[in-house]
Amino acid sequence: MDDPDAPLGHHWQDSSHVTFGVATAGLVWRAVKIEGSVFTGREPDEDRYDFDRPRFDSASGRISWNPTPDLALQFSHGYLKSPEAIEPLLNRHRTTASIIYNKVLGHDANWATTFVWGQNNDTREGKTQSFLLESDLQHGRDTFYTRLERVEKSGHELVLSGSDLEKIFPIYAASFGYVHDFTHGNGIDVGLGAQFTIDHRPDELDRYYGDEIGYGLEVFLRIRPSLHRHHAMADAMK
Repeated sequence: MDDPDAPLGHHWQDSSHVTFGVATAGLVWRAVKIEGSVFTGREPDEDRYDFDRPRFDSASGRISWNPTPDLALQFSHGYLKSPEAIEPLLNRHRTTASIIYNKVLGHDANWATTFVWGQNNDTREGKTQSFLLESDLQHGRDTFYTRLERVEKSGHELVLSGSDLEKIFPIYAASFGYVHDFTHGNGIDVGLGAQFTIDHRPDELDRYYGDEIGYGLEVFLRIRPSLHRHHAMADAMK
């Protein structure tokens, strides 16, 4: 995917960012993969060179299925014990599901679309959910992409006051972008991109954030290994 920004809902959709102590076992049978892990739920402190003692107090599992070369599906669930140092009594159950469709359209052309759902069930706040739909269309040096999101954020996370502290607020965002590669398919791709994002929030939040429509414009430089070269090598090996 080409959007340079992390999704609004990535704390609902991905695994823990950093942990000291992980043990994983898995089984692959044809197009199905089953994995299970035990790990330390608490993220380490700022002194990352002073390794914490692994506690293995949390667990997760995932099942993945690739029914065709173009389609990948997964479902996962995890229990995180006391992941936040500032809220030691908070425990979290995280459940995710995703569908990824990737289609090669021809020589140096590709279409990729991803749908992701994630849910956190926290000790204090209960269940909050996130949804993401993202699609990229690449042809030669040019890529067009879009991302649509909905995420539920609590008054605690938004640091609100009064009765709003216990409420759940749906937040929406839509991004549209374009990237042009100046170098392409020769090992390293260097591209210049721009994207526009617009968001929507409930009227109840106007007194905290104002009643103007939220929007953002971003220009970025991207440097990465050539994807077209990787695709060509993969096709040659078939």
